[in-house]
Amino acid sequence: MTLHNDNHSADISADIANKLNAIGSAQRERLAFIDFALYFFGEVTRKDLIDRFAVGHAATTRDLALYKELMPDNLKLDMRSKKYFKQADFLPLFTLDLQKTLATISLGYGDGFAGHQAFPINCETPISLTIPRTPVMAVLCEGIYRHRLIEIDYISASSGQSTRVIAPHSLVDSGNRWHIRSFDRKNNQFMDVVCNRVVAARIIEQAPDQHESIDADRQWQKYIELELVPHPRLINPKAIEMDYEMREGKLVIESRAALAGYLLRKWEVDCSADGCLYVYVGYQLALNNPQALYQVTSAMLAPGYKG
Repeated sequence: MTLHNDNHSADISADIANKLNAIGSAQRERLAFIDFALYFFGEVTRKDLIDRFAVGHAATTRDLALYKELMPDNLKLDMRSKKYFKQADFLPLFTLDLQKTLATISLGYGDGFAGHQAFPINCETPISLTIPRTPVMAVLCEGIYRHRLIEIDYISASSGQSTRVIAPHSLVDSGNRWHIRSFDRKNNQFMDVVCNRVVAARIIEQAPDQHESIDADRQWQKYIELELVPHPRLINPKAIEMDYEMREGKLVIESRAALAGYLLRKWEVDCSADGCLYVYVGYQLALNNPQALYQVTSAMLAPGYKG
């Protein structure tokens, strides 16, 4: 994270930087956590800091007081709940790299390699072509965390732009783009909201109804087994067996029904009945049990599958 200088005067930014430079790296990390929690969860408590960093009450009091001193308009203490809530004029103290932030949400805050030095092994990944906008993702994540409805301005590939209310329950990385699994009141069903298509998002201070909750999402709660095998037209299937550490010539994985289509598409698994996709580059895997996709709504994404 780096200091957020947008909309700050040079004098204020210098003052904040000087105060942060005067403190230790451990406290700076805790301030970054406060900033992160407020931005993406809408709230933070002393217990959050104690649980995350194993520090005492006195240290958390100093941390929150310093954050309040640096960014007085960002948070407000609710005496009844003992929670600090994000305010309407919130401006992040630190500038976030959204890709790293999404990894943080997926894997846990700071639970990987710790330290400020460069990681000793170079690691490169293919560039992502679809990176959601940070302010939108912050609202969507807050809605999930606080179990609140969200009003979004959304652009659909079929119907264009509209305003709709969603009840989000999970963040999904399909491998190619980010989705929010939600109940969509406009269509009266659970669906995957593409984060990049959300123009604007606003929290509604109302909890979802029971039929809009994660427990009511049948496709999300249903798990299916997928049997992946080397494509039957391969000359040397043993190489693929080794790639995927297959046992007895197959790899059996469990997937939520709602995500099965994304998984099969990402890994380029030929789900056709006759293996016809082999002529295309990349199809080294085949689905050995296509019947598992029966009544799976995401099956429409599975390469070559015809239900």
